[in-house]
Amino acid sequence: MKKTLLQNLAFLLPYLLFLISAGIFLSLHSKAEAHILLNQYRSEFLDYFFRYITFFGDFVTVIAVTFLLCLYKYRFAILVGGSNILSAGITQSLKHSIFDDVVRPKKFFEGMNTLNLVPGFENYLYNSFPSGHSTSAFTTFFCLALVVKNKMLKFLMFAIALTVGFSRVYLSQHFLNDVYAGSLIGVITSLAVYRFVFLSERPANAKWMENSLMNRK
Repeated sequence: MKKTLLQNLAFLLPYLLFLISAGIFLSLHSKAEAHILLNQYRSEFLDYFFRYITFFGDFVTVIAVTFLLCLYKYRFAILVGGSNILSAGITQSLKHSIFDDVVRPKKFFEGMNTLNLVPGFENYLYNSFPSGHSTSAFTTFFCLALVVKNKMLKFLMFAIALTVGFSRVYLSQHFLNDVYAGSLIGVITSLAVYRFVFLSERPANAKWMENSLMNRK
C-alpha cells in the first residue's frame, strides 16, 4: 500500500494541502462565517461554470465512467463502481441518521438576505452533511488517479474533484465542512476498495477482471 501512496503523490500532496488549508480556515471561522466569506466572490462566468461542473459529482457521471471502464477493463470499473457504492452508502447513512438535522446554507441563512445565489438554480434545504456530490467526485476521480500512470493526469483528477467540491459551496448547496468531510470519505473508501481489488490475493489474481466488454478472453 505504501508503494501505491507514493505513486499517487500527484493527487495526494495537493489534496493534503487542501485538507490543511481548509482545516485552518474552518478552525478560524464558524461554518456560517466561512460560507459568507466564500460566497462574496461572484461572476456571471463562475455562475455558469459551477452550475454545470457540479454535475460531475452526480450518479449519472459515476454510471457513465463505470460503463466506459467496462469497455477497457473490468477491474477498473469495479474499483470505481464499488468505491462509489461504499462511499455513497456511508455518506447517505450519515446524512439521514446522525446528521439528519443539519440544514443547507439557504435554509440556514433563511430570512437574513445574506446569500448570493445563482439565478435559476434550485437549492436544497436539508441533509447538508456530508456533501454527497463531493464524496462522489473525490471517489470517482481519485479512483481514476489510482489507475492512470501519468502524473499530470493524476493532478488533473485532483483538480476536477476539488472543483466539483468547491462548486457545492459556490452554489450554496453545502458548507465547506460538508465538502471537507465528503472528500475524506471518498478518498479513504477508494483506498480501501483499491486495496481489496488490486492487492488482495484472490481479486488480484482473478483473470476475468482483466477482461472487458470489448475484449473477452
